[in-house]
Amino acid sequence: MSTVLENWIQGKGLPDTLVIDGHIHIGAWRHNYTFLSPEEAAEKSVHLCDAHGIDAFCSVAGGYTHQGADYRKGNDFLLDVWRMIPDRMIPFLSVNPNDSESNIISELDRMYSEGVRCIKLINRYQENYPGDGPNLMILYEYASEHNMIVFNHAWTNEVIMEISEMFPGVTFIFGHYSNTRDPVLNSRPNVYTNIWNYGNLGWIDRGIANCGPEKFMLGSDGFLNPLSAGIGPVVFSSVSDDDKRCILGLNCARLLDTVGALPENLKLSFLS
Repeated sequence: MSTVLENWIQGKGLPDTLVIDGHIHIGAWRHNYTFLSPEEAAEKSVHLCDAHGIDAFCSVAGGYTHQGADYRKGNDFLLDVWRMIPDRMIPFLSVNPNDSESNIISELDRMYSEGVRCIKLINRYQENYPGDGPNLMILYEYASEHNMIVFNHAWTNEVIMEISEMFPGVTFIFGHYSNTRDPVLNSRPNVYTNIWNYGNLGWIDRGIANCGPEKFMLGSDGFLNPLSAGIGPVVFSSVSDDDKRCILGLNCARLLDTVGALPENLKLSFLS
């Protein structure tokens, strides 16, 4: 049996394994909430991560990303939490591409000056703004010039094929994997995917076989979902323990490290 799986089944967690959840939301939503205050978010997110053996998590500020919300307030919430738990959280700023170009650039500048090196888009829920619309093309250019990761809920295959070729130095990450993404993952070295999705039995195994384990990263879409919903499909997959460890944390750590976003305390785990 897989050692990773055996440890998980026996309630030992994921010892000797770097685990980074690459898809987390914190803060208020219109229909729900994850945490009401930065203080609560910092305390309870660490508690939840400790209970699941998660060393760090990549986070966006909840429903502040949706159309009509003030994404700056969401980014402020994110910064407040990050200041309290800098060793555990990696912030992903958000913008609304329907805003003016000047406002978007101003927010990118502000967050970059705070040390944020990653961006999360959810333009599908922002009046379905096109993934290659003019303000997002400006954002991709900014990310290219400033060495930033761009993570999106979803692009169409046509759009991500276009922009990943135009900006080969930018790391692009799909938020939700499905096998329809395999042609993109196989043809674009700078495109990766978060595993969060539901699929038929063996869907992750087939994706890894088709595209290689280095293309996949753990993600639970928590704290809206239980963190175990993201971990389970990885630990129960039939791939090797080495591949599981890559997906559970090492792949994400490598990408974060290239933009200076990997917490210093995790570099020893990553580089050893």
